[in-house]
Amino acid sequence: MVARALERPRRLLLAALLLGVPVAAACAAGWATSLAQDELRESAAAQLALYDANLRAELERHAAIPLALAQDAEMRAMLADPKPAAVDSLNHKLEDIARALGALALYVMDARGQTVAASNWNSPASFVGENFSYRPYFRMAIDQGEGHHFALGTTSLVPGYYTAYRVVAENRTLGAVVLKLGFDRLERAWAPGQEKLLVTDRDGVVFITNMPAWRYHALPRRLPISLPVVPEGTSEGLDVLPWAFGGASDRIALEEKEGQRHYLLTSAAMPGGDWTLHSLTSLEPVTARAWVAGLLAAAVVAMAALTAYAVALRRVALVERLALQEESRAELERRVAAATADLRAAENELTQAAKLAALGQISAGIAHEINQPLAAMRSFADNAVVLLERGRTDAVRANLAEIAELTDRMAAITRQLKGFARRASGTLGPVSVHAAVGQALALLEAKLRREDITVEVDLPDRPVLVVGEDVRLQQVLVNLVGNAADAMRGSPVRRLRIGLVTAEGEALLSVADSGSGIVDAALPRLFVPFFTTKEAGEGLGLGLSISHGIVEDFGGSLTAANRNGKPGHGAVFTLRLKTREQTA
Repeated sequence: MVARALERPRRLLLAALLLGVPVAAACAAGWATSLAQDELRESAAAQLALYDANLRAELERHAAIPLALAQDAEMRAMLADPKPAAVDSLNHKLEDIARALGALALYVMDARGQTVAASNWNSPASFVGENFSYRPYFRMAIDQGEGHHFALGTTSLVPGYYTAYRVVAENRTLGAVVLKLGFDRLERAWAPGQEKLLVTDRDGVVFITNMPAWRYHALPRRLPISLPVVPEGTSEGLDVLPWAFGGASDRIALEEKEGQRHYLLTSAAMPGGDWTLHSLTSLEPVTARAWVAGLLAAAVVAMAALTAYAVALRRVALVERLALQEESRAELERRVAAATADLRAAENELTQAAKLAALGQISAGIAHEINQPLAAMRSFADNAVVLLERGRTDAVRANLAEIAELTDRMAAITRQLKGFARRASGTLGPVSVHAAVGQALALLEAKLRREDITVEVDLPDRPVLVVGEDVRLQQVLVNLVGNAADAMRGSPVRRLRIGLVTAEGEALLSVADSGSGIVDAALPRLFVPFFTTKEAGEGLGLGLSISHGIVEDFGGSLTAANRNGKPGHGAVFTLRLKTREQTA
């Protein structure tokens, strides 16, 4: 009787184990793989956008230097009349500037392409006397006023990115100023990343990469079907990258020391269409997630079958099932704890990357702020030389005082950038709201002035301390003030107001603008990652999401609303933070 009663549950259990478990595992693994691949594509695209911004910032970081030199009076005078003394002075000047910038070379050519002065004037591979009129960057600079080109140096045999600007005086082209940059610093910054990164030119040749063995290799025109790959040269004599077909158009297989590994290929065209940025992201997380999902699904089906069988076995089977559940619960808790820790680490890295991306966006304004004192210092220095020759020491002293004041101004600008760029400590403590607001406005001063925005700051006379972390609070304020400036672009009235009130152990810090406000449909999704109301290419939709998470870490909240309760009158963002009493 007992044996017959248990026969059917045994058959059901056997069917579930032999059929249900594999089917459930396969379905769960396929579903998890699809989700993981979509998430990996989104993550890889977002990460590629950050690397793209990093590369653009590197290219634009020194773009103002040759432009400023092309407008320098000393430069024009030397090209108009290249006297030996003027050439020698310019050689030393170019050498000092190139050393300070970390550039490969900085040189000046006349209208015929003959190099007159260069930063490497005293090296064996000096450019002085060389004619580079055949170079594309020189022809573009002479014809269009500006030229850019990446090539291998014919004299130095060192590859670099060339930026050239035409020198014009009295409606006459005198020559061109050329800056040659290397990408060693950028490649070192890319080296610790998880992705394999490479930049190719219009011919598909790799010239920037964090994989040294891939440099000056060509992209394969047709991916091979199997590994190992037999290297074959291109028509230009370059080896092809050792990439194999990975199962789809965006999958690449590589033979590595650990064996064959698969990667997700993500590409993005750079401005102008001549360069393409590629990244290879490991697909191991997708495989691991599929395995985990399959195992969990199999465990669930097996657990259900065992539970049904345990009802028939009564107490013995029930004890075994409870033990299995306890073991599974402990394992699941461990996995959740590990996943939470990984997510926190990834969030911190994304916060730092977003902050560096913001620095890249405001770098042009900062460069403009530094160029003005540089030009003024040059003028005061030239005047001081003339005044010193005339014996007017009082006037010389006044000029030197002006130079010292301009130096302090430049030091303050760089000090603000260094403070904003440093990584947050993660330790909460008392933070001055007044100092954070001042630092944020100082970082965005150039942008606010350029956009002709009136700033109104309404803060209490007594400093207010809140619970937080100074670097991350500055990052939140920079994001909110920058967004407000963007929202007022095109508005007839551009007024930014920052206010602070305190009550009952809380501080309410508001940032309000006079833009067009926020449409009602966007308000509920404003703090969702990758949601943005800006035009395509102007933002990733991460700033507000990261800011919201930072304020929540402080134990506060960040909310958004329209002024006067409806769109058209501007928007206001409010930070609710805990106050910290000052100690003597």
